[in-house]
Amino acid sequence: MAKVSADTSEIQELVVVGSGGVGKSCLTVRFLKDEFTNDYDPTIEENYRKNITVDTSPCTVNIIDTAGQHEYTALRDQHLKEGKGFLLVFAVNDKSTFEEVRQLREQIVKLKDTRRVPLVVCGNKCDLPEDQIEVDDSSVDSFCQQWKIPYLKTSAKDNINVTESFHSLVRECRRYFPPTVSGRGRPTKKDAKKKKSMCTIL
Repeated sequence: MAKVSADTSEIQELVVVGSGGVGKSCLTVRFLKDEFTNDYDPTIEENYRKNITVDTSPCTVNIIDTAGQHEYTALRDQHLKEGKGFLLVFAVNDKSTFEEVRQLREQIVKLKDTRRVPLVVCGNKCDLPEDQIEVDDSSVDSFCQQWKIPYLKTSAKDNINVTESFHSLVRECRRYFPPTVSGRGRPTKKDAKKKKSMCTIL
């Protein structure tokens, strides 16, 4: 594996968010290790780091896999406020989890006081039988088109669109915060004092 210089490489900090049980950790582990487990072990918080190449350009992604349980909302809110890019995950067999994604987008925009936030929506568990699907495609498409957010149907179990979801988020981060020569995202006025750009996945 080629070494990546910490001084020159592009760094994206990604945060994965969504309700408990939608498969946030399964998607993250599938992306990082190409592994899958059916065992559900509620996450409090996990941090990962991996060197990847997106559209021929190398970068390092720092991934924060956040808790979906309500008792950890304070911790999650901290990441919503500090993060730069978010993977919003819902389960296609649970309509309430899509409503949570709607609320998360509103919360992120409110906390940051800007709509210029890199986001990608994932409809996870798309491998399930049609009779178990609760979320209507047209509702998700309408929501994502309204706010110009990329949407992918994913399955950590069958490895469907998992890598593409994370790569799409990196692309969104680059679109909103183009990497400079040093590899760090170009800061906005509010971020001018920060030393690096981040892309967060909850």
